[in-house]
Formats: sequence, C-alpha cells, structure tokens
Amino acid sequence: MKLLHISRGGTSTDITDLAVRFVWSGDASEVARKLEVSLVYSPHDHFLPKVFIDLGEMLMLLDEQGKELWRGYVFTKNRTLSGTEISYTAYDGLIYLKKSNIAKNFKQITAEAIAKLVCAEFQYPVGKLAATNVKQSFVHVGKTAYEAIMAAYTAASRRTGKTYMPRMREGKLEVIEKGATVAKRILTSATDLVEANFDETIDNMVNKVVIVGDKGEPVGKAEHQGWRAKYGLLQQVYSIEKNKDAKQAADAMLHGVDPTASVQLIGGPDAYDLIAGNAVRIEEEVTGLTGLFYIDNDTHTFENGQHTVSLNLNYRNTMDEFEAQETGAI
Repeated sequence: MKLLHISRGGTSTDITDLAVRFVWSGDASEVARKLEVSLVYSPHDHFLPKVFIDLGEMLMLLDEQGKELWRGYVFTKNRTLSGTEISYTAYDGLIYLKKSNIAKNFKQITAEAIAKLVCAEFQYPVGKLAATNVKQSFVHVGKTAYEAIMAAYTAASRRTGKTYMPRMREGKLEVIEKGATVAKRILTSATDLVEANFDETIDNMVNKVVIVGDKGEPVGKAEHQGWRAKYGLLQQVYSIEKNKDAKQAADAMLHGVDPTASVQLIGGPDAYDLIAGNAVRIEEEVTGLTGLFYIDNDTHTFENGQHTVSLNLNYRNTMDEFEAQETGAI
C-alpha cells in the first residue's frame, strides 16, 4: 500500500514512510469513504522530510501494483505543541454532494439521469451509473445533492427490486447495485478470521400496522401473525397518504428479527475489495456465520507493517433510503 499527497499545484509526494498509521474506512449509510492519517512530525529534526498538507488538498491510496484504490480531500488536520504526530482526515468526493444543498425540479427522467444532472451542477465527472429505466418526477429544494440522487434511486428500487449505493472511483461518481460485487477472498476461521460475532435483536420489530384514515379511524391493517405470536405485539400506525397504496405501504413497515454480525481478520492485497457495498462469503460453523453476507461498514487499519480489517455485516441487502419531497407528474 502506498500513500500519496497531491498538492493543489499538482505535485505528487510519496508520504508512505512518514505514516505512523492510517485507517481507511467506509459505511453504507455515511456515504463518503474516509481516510485518517497520522504522520510523524518534528520541527526540530532536520533530517525528517517536511511535508505541508493544506486543507482541501488530495490524498491518494495505491495498491502494490500502483493502481489507485481511493482518492480524497483533506477536511481536518490536527497538531499539538508537544506531540510528535500530525493527523489528517480526508473524505472522497461524495462528501461534497453530502454537504451541498440544491434546488431542482426533476420531470419524467430516470434516477441515472438525475445523478448526471446533479453532478453536472457540481462539475463532477460521472462513471458507470446503475441503469433503472424508471422515469419519475419530483421537486427537491433545500436538501442535499446526495439526497436527490438517493431519493431517485430509492423510488426506482421499489420498482426494480434492486438496492443501490453511490461510490467514487478514480474521481468519478458511480452508482452500483449494492451487493452485486462479491469479494475475492472467502473468510474462514482456519485461515484469516481472528474473531467473529453474531447478534440477533427484535429492537426494531414491527409485527402489526394499523391503517387509519384522515380522521384517525381504522380502515385496515397489515400483520405478521407468526412474529406476533412468538414475540408479542409490536405495533405501528400508518395514516393514509395521497397517491400511495395504503396496504403496500403498511406491508413495507413490517419488520422482523435483525440478525447482524461482525468479523476481524488479517488483511493483505486481496482484502482491498472488502468494503461497504460489496458482499463477502464466510465459512465459520462455530458462530453460524456461513453463507453470503453484505458489508455495511469496513475499517482497514495499516500500522507497524500490518493490515487488519474489521467488518460489520448484514444478512439483508439494504440501502440508504430517502423519500422525494413531491412525487407524481409536475
């Protein structure tokens, strides 16, 4: 793994040897992948290379073959008077779409076309966008550029049955089908798993939904009788909305047991694709973690010549959903 600093003027400097540690991480719900770097620093050591990294400048990760894995922009830096390290936090380009609001009126266009329009406003290059072919219209005012893209893909997901996630690759925005890419490495306790944990919870369970009219009168329900009999009544109320199928909306509110898992493992060059949005196969019989799992978030830590990976996994392939402000023809 190689760490580069790209100055605002375009000068590239290899700072790998100055790095005490760096942590590369991502979360399907936090959008932008993050890099936290600590560099050795001493104003009094004249033999130590001096590298000035300004806010907004680029950091880049390359693999052992020199292929770009990630690029991002420095948003924070920290240095203390007595400390021997200087720390930086950088995010990939999605951070700008997450932090910038827009005002748009989208009329009868697809989610992929909406993503292109949003990126054009920010002069962002676009890579491969998952095709939905689902046309839609909505107004998006005072909310983020990221939410506009995900509101469009959320609506499309309900038609296609697929889940979607934005991702930056070599400076271009892509929207992938979440979970479609399976990591190359199969994780087993006999080879690389250091630890594995399995959890189940009914904290978010909803096994009955009462549908009510505009005066609060019950007009229908959605129910999972098996869950209710086994775990007790956990009920929500759904108020009928204009232009929405009430039964379908109530059915969508039903929610069962949430099984989750986490693993820690030894990294390596074949572990760079163990990132949020991808899937991974695990064969571990003690905890029951055997099968295909979806990576919700990942943390890759590089320190003292070692690469370790922590993953939080999901049995379900979920996406970061947003509702459009206004749907239907405009």
